[in-house]
Amino acid sequence: MTPFAEHSAMTRATPPRAMRTPMLLLPLLTGLLGGCAVPQTPPPMPAAQVPAVRALSNAVPFAIDPRSGAITAQERDRVIRTVAGLGRDTTPHVTVTGPALATPAQAATVSLLGGAGVPAENVTFAPDQTGAPALQVTSYVALAPDCAAWSDIYSGWYQNSPTAALGCSNQRNLALMLADPRDLIQGRDTVPADGQRMAGAVQRYRADQVKPFVKGNTSSAFVLAPALNGSQEDQ
Repeated sequence: MTPFAEHSAMTRATPPRAMRTPMLLLPLLTGLLGGCAVPQTPPPMPAAQVPAVRALSNAVPFAIDPRSGAITAQERDRVIRTVAGLGRDTTPHVTVTGPALATPAQAATVSLLGGAGVPAENVTFAPDQTGAPALQVTSYVALAPDCAAWSDIYSGWYQNSPTAALGCSNQRNLALMLADPRDLIQGRDTVPADGQRMAGAVQRYRADQVKPFVKGNTSSAFVLAPALNGSQEDQ
């Protein structure tokens, strides 16, 4: 082939400039249009598995002097055993009904219930016309939700979508650890704090007079890591 013929063949194999430009832009336009595609609608979030709270109420009559607050030792032991038994798993709330109690009788009642594990802030007085004094003991129980198996965990990973059991473990642990499940229904009022005591800790820190730890105060492995001692909940 002569040089002229070879040059002519090369010229015929190369497309004109007017055709080369659209061909070069075609992959670029395809990528841009692909990035502007409308994304699919994400799947809806699964229903939250929140703990249910059940209230259990019991009336406990007790004999107390409405004025002086006097109560026999036998009656005191009976009331403490009964109320402590009703609130053995959670912190109970007690409403004192019956005739209005004088201040000494109210203080005696709060002290009596404190012996049964009822905090003073959980005791309210609601006098009525029912007659003899009575303790309306209400215990709240949190029902932990049953968490489903992670059957959709792999599809959730690949599709970046929520799983059915998302957050259920936290809700279950919360229900099992609550000291007072009533907190899930109504929060607690802020109690007065000892500002002078808290400020004293800051002052001792600044003066390099921090109190040392109490000697002999050791923590067991059960408190720090219950699972190590076989206290895991049966599944």
